[in-house]
Amino acid sequence: MTKKNNNNQSQGLMSDQDMVEIHSKLNVDKHPPTKGFLIAPLVFVFVFGCLIFVCSIQLAHSTNQFQLHPPTEIVVLTEEEKESLRIERKIESGKKVFAVRCASCHQANGLGIQGQYPPLAGSKWVTSDPALISNIILKGLKGEITVKGEVYGTSAAVNMAAVPITDREIANVTTYVRSAWGNTASEITEEEVSFFRADSEDQVEQWTGTQLVEMFPSVFSN
Repeated sequence: MTKKNNNNQSQGLMSDQDMVEIHSKLNVDKHPPTKGFLIAPLVFVFVFGCLIFVCSIQLAHSTNQFQLHPPTEIVVLTEEEKESLRIERKIESGKKVFAVRCASCHQANGLGIQGQYPPLAGSKWVTSDPALISNIILKGLKGEITVKGEVYGTSAAVNMAAVPITDREIANVTTYVRSAWGNTASEITEEEVSFFRADSEDQVEQWTGTQLVEMFPSVFSN
């Protein structure tokens, strides 16, 4: 055995024992890290982080701060435009009330049904004193009336019952019918309707055509 080891050494070959010793020494003595090898990666990480931060700020400003919906554009209206918009919304609301409460009798075109339900288009019952049409809605109407030269209400079946809606709804629907189908009468306000309601509190039954003609002589004098 000794002779074989001597032969290996003489031939420049390492013995098993020498190899074990060398590996053990390598496990103990680690190769020292290259000086500054972490500096470059850290610099890149820092620069990349700054780039992400700057891009995030830019995106926040250019994409509405990541909100799902864009902000509503602020439009400054003049007083006249505000008033026009208010009336427009009021009329649109009144149109909806009319469609639900009134159109089945007076029709969507405001022409009514001949011999049964009077027209609202071009009718002074609608376009004259605001209290007249408001009182009819508040208390209802029965008996004969003459509208645009035609007699209506000859049958009890077509009597109009009081309409159970709020003062605001009455103000909206009366304003609508006073401005629709060629009518050009003024707005009726909620405050006016409240006053008409209080003023007619003692009226329990429906109005009759005769009562209303007597209450508003200036409307029916011509």
